[in-house]
Amino acid sequence: MFSLKQVEILVMVIAALMVPVSAHGVHVTTNESNIIIADNSTSKLAKSVVDQMGVNVTVYKFASADDVTHELEHALNNSNKKILAVAYTDTVQQFIGQHPEVSSRIIVVDANQNAIQQGLTKLNVAGANSAGFLTPLLSGLLIGLVSGLGIGAVWMKRKLT
Repeated sequence: MFSLKQVEILVMVIAALMVPVSAHGVHVTTNESNIIIADNSTSKLAKSVVDQMGVNVTVYKFASADDVTHELEHALNNSNKKILAVAYTDTVQQFIGQHPEVSSRIIVVDANQNAIQQGLTKLNVAGANSAGFLTPLLSGLLIGLVSGLGIGAVWMKRKLT
């Protein structure tokens, strides 16, 4: 069917058309500016704290220290990225030691609810200092009460006269 010479030429053509690809790994978090580094054992706790606080932070489960280091390297170029580490703390501490310029944007905390809340507040993540759902609820009730009393008074005055 095909001669050996034809197969050799076909392989040479295919090899010549191949485009070299260079990559340094997968960038896990795309353009997220606020992330929490977690693992299998800490991700649920971190997610529940984030949901409870109502902050715009994404929790990522990392599978290895190399993936964490790779993600931290992206923080070197992005001055808006804030990272809270509740897992792989040795890796993160080592990275901060090598790159002290990011120490204000990368914080390591213990894997407990109070420490995660304090870490998010320390990073000054939007919404971390608010009282969550209670503040808007009370504000809305107060505005509704005041406006309702005003409208009710005007309506009753018209009805009596």
